[in-house]
Amino acid sequence: MKKVLAINSSIRKNNTFNLLKKIEKKLNEKDIMVDFINLKDYNIKECVGCELCITKDICNLNDDMDILMNKLKNYDGIIISTPVYMSNLSGKLKVFLDRTCRWFHRPELTGCPILLVSTTAGSGLKDTFLTLEKIMYQWGAFPVGKIGRSLGNLNEDVKDKDIDNFVMHLYMDKCKFKPNLNQLINFQVQKVLAVKILTFDRKYWEDKDWISKDYFFNAKIPIVSKIISRSFYKMLYKKVNPVNNNF
Repeated sequence: MKKVLAINSSIRKNNTFNLLKKIEKKLNEKDIMVDFINLKDYNIKECVGCELCITKDICNLNDDMDILMNKLKNYDGIIISTPVYMSNLSGKLKVFLDRTCRWFHRPELTGCPILLVSTTAGSGLKDTFLTLEKIMYQWGAFPVGKIGRSLGNLNEDVKDKDIDNFVMHLYMDKCKFKPNLNQLINFQVQKVLAVKILTFDRKYWEDKDWISKDYFFNAKIPIVSKIISRSFYKMLYKKVNPVNNNF
């Protein structure tokens, strides 16, 4: 049985949480177990920008972030949900995601399928999903579904077609995954930073055997996309000056 973690970032257990419960019911029908975490129940302090998590893999903020980040690594898939606030993420989710910035440098959720969920009283779903997609690429995970609801369809049931792609990727062999060009280019950006900026990152990437790869794992990459992403790496590599440090 596959295990999925649903993250509720709303302060209230209302529209967004109710949509998550509908998704849980539909996933349960497919023998997929869903656990919940409500971010409001955890102590998550705002990032202070000290960059210690990036340079030394430590954080001096005493809160629950390590608990949460370790928890995410134990699931086959993740559902990330948010109400739309000011045409974007909830503040609680933004603070949580800010604190995962080490995963941009040293991704730990590579190949994890993500289902994005959001509710709004009006507009903002498109911008909210776009923001989340970019962050998931930086995690090394891949967003493979979106479920958005507004006042017009808030009470609509979750259908098989809403979750089919997410479910397929939960069971799919990673070698069959086809990363899009944005994901491939983001990988190359992260690789250049690892190779030329922080030796701490470089060792991590070398240990993972990613330096010589086109993506985090063997996947179905069209030849044109491969050529474009490799060219982007070469161009960026020339432009970024190496930093001599012992981090």
